[in-house]
Order: sequence, then structure tokens, then C-alpha cells
Amino acid sequence: MQTLQTRQSVPYLLRGSLAGARDCSCPCNPCDCNPCECPGASRAPSWRLSLYRLAEGHFAKLSLLGHEMLLLCLALAPEKEAADPKAWQEVILTEASVDPETVLKLLEAIEEHLEALPAEVREQAPRPIRRAVYALPLVYQQHASTPRLSVNFQPAEARLLRAAEPEPMQPPAPWSYNGPLAPRGSFVWQSPLR
Repeated sequence: MQTLQTRQSVPYLLRGSLAGARDCSCPCNPCDCNPCECPGASRAPSWRLSLYRLAEGHFAKLSLLGHEMLLLCLALAPEKEAADPKAWQEVILTEASVDPETVLKLLEAIEEHLEALPAEVREQAPRPIRRAVYALPLVYQQHASTPRLSVNFQPAEARLLRAAEPEPMQPPAPWSYNGPLAPRGSFVWQSPLR
């Protein structure tokens, strides 16, 4: 379990679970190795996702009791440029039903902990000051020990909550996924004790 404390004026204590997947040429379903060293892997990925399921706790006056919040950090590159680290972008996706003001305030406190870039490109990929944040329908289901995610990210149709800084040269590529995620364990994020 990962426990992180950050310096922020808004009090929070958030508990949840992590899961992920990546586009890979190995036979794993899903592959979540980073980097992939599985037998049969023959090419660099074109996307990687990290799903953060906030299941318990509070942020300022917002309680997650009986409600969960999904944050999806998605790293992707245009298909023809996946091997070029400078072509990669990270975006943050959240559910269409969440309050935009709450999500953006929450990200001020925890965004530094959200990551999805594959190890193969992480050192050379551009790191924006702030990543673009989009709201769209996300369908997350827990099946036995394997969670599943269904999402169709069309940047022109998704609701933009915050633009990236600096703005990328081109908008993110459309992307969709309907499949299993590999569980990565749990986390606790807490503001400093006063």
C-alpha cells in the first residue's frame, strides 16, 4: 500500500485502489508491466492507463461515504508516432457526473501522484505544467478479482474541464477501451497533519 502526504491547505484523506493496462504486443490480457518484458512483446505501446478509484475518505467538505470517484490518467501517442517520446501526451479523464469545481480543486492537491507514461518513453516525453482534464462517461465494474473499464474518449466530444499548460501542438488522439484492468494495489493520500 502506498501512503503519500503532501503540503496543501485543503484537508483531505483519500483511500482507494489502483488498476491499469497498456497497449502491448504480448499475449497478456491485460498487460500492465512497465516496461513490458513479457515473452512475445515486439513493439512499443501506443497507450497506457492508470485508473485511480477513490472509494473512501473526504476532501474538504466532500465525503466519499457511499460515493466513489474515478480518475483515469491516460498516456497516449498518435499511432504512427508511438515510438517518438515527444509525441506522447497525458490527459486526465473523470466521470461526466462529477462536479467540475470539485475535481479541479482535488487535482490541485493530488495531480502530482497521477501518472501513466510508459517507462519506455517517460524520461524523454514532455511534462506539461498541468494536464488537460476531460469529463466523459466512464463505466467501471469489479468482476471477482479483475476490474473492467469501458471508455470512449473522443476529445472533440468530451467536456474539457481544464486545458493543458502549455497547450500541446495537437489535440490528443481519440482512444477507446473496453476490457480488463490489472489491479495494482491500494493507496492512502493524506494532507499534512496540523
